[in-house]
Amino acid sequence: MALTHVLNSGSTNHRCVARPRPRPCRCLGRALPFTGSGSRSPLLLLAAASSSSRGVRNSSPQQHVQRRSQKHNNVGHLHDNNKVNGKIEEAGVRVNKAFRQTHSRREADALVASGRVHVNGTKPEPGTRLQPGDVVTLDGKRVAWERLEPTSKKRQTKETAASSKAASTPADVRQSMKKFVYIAYHKPKGVTCTTDQKDATNLLAALQRAGVEKKSKNQRLFPVGRLDKLSTGLLVVTSDGRVPNAVLAPDAKYQKQYVVKPHERVTDEHLRELRSGVIITTTAQRKGAKPLTAKTVPCQVDRRGDDLCFTLEEGRNRQIRRMLEALGYRTLALHRPSFAGLKLHGRTAAPGGWALLEGDELDVVAKWLK
Repeated sequence: MALTHVLNSGSTNHRCVARPRPRPCRCLGRALPFTGSGSRSPLLLLAAASSSSRGVRNSSPQQHVQRRSQKHNNVGHLHDNNKVNGKIEEAGVRVNKAFRQTHSRREADALVASGRVHVNGTKPEPGTRLQPGDVVTLDGKRVAWERLEPTSKKRQTKETAASSKAASTPADVRQSMKKFVYIAYHKPKGVTCTTDQKDATNLLAALQRAGVEKKSKNQRLFPVGRLDKLSTGLLVVTSDGRVPNAVLAPDAKYQKQYVVKPHERVTDEHLRELRSGVIITTTAQRKGAKPLTAKTVPCQVDRRGDDLCFTLEEGRNRQIRRMLEALGYRTLALHRPSFAGLKLHGRTAAPGGWALLEGDELDVVAKWLK
């Protein structure tokens, strides 16, 4: 039994009433006692007092709940306005990416800030996002930006990705590839996989010396993945922005093969450790990336005399060198003869050699993009 005050017929009486445990009240956000009987219950009085203290007109709990329900429905209605035929609209791409073929990101930002760029006839803000059908011009000349910015797989829902995959036939993919350039390049030692012109050892300068620009159709080229400065081997270079996302995504699982020369023969015990995984610390090659300390994914490691042949699906920064270093070995040489189904051969057999991909090699690229 417990005492509670009950307002009855305008006068306050004290009496004992049985009540259950306090129950939660949705409209007031706290527990209230059993109301008992009477013309006006404590529940109604407390609801009115709470509404008055917040400057809200007096109302019953039922009306309060109705208003909250109506507010919730209105919010849902606003979310529905962002949908077209039941699908959420694409967020679009930043305006500076319209110039990725001819300018670096900083240069593109400078173009936008200078007022030389217009989107649908108006000057955009640096953070403006482009939607399919937007007309982009630079100094009055139209920029064909849409073919450079296909929808990223990361932005697709499962349903969109499935429908896109079903709609893309091999013939469609091969047709879309005709706009771009795909090159196999045997990167020699001393070339850095960067397009930064401030670095004298940058990749674009090396490609220019090799005569690649004669076949590049004046398109901006960039590497697919990286090989460190001291490493050699196959590097795919392209103007197709879809390729890096397709090949390097964590779920892609394409195999890369490396032949490595350690400073001394690796023991059988260490060979087993390399195969099962080694804890290393790596940092991704992007601004603001934090170091990652984790065990490497199990991989295939075979002997080739005193050398080792690694077959990886993972792709962490300087991974093989760090794996060997963790076990006390120095890497004297590292060479990549194959990458995601492509191999060095013919004109690409010697360091510095290059060739346009063709025939079966383009079929491999098409499989990446499917």
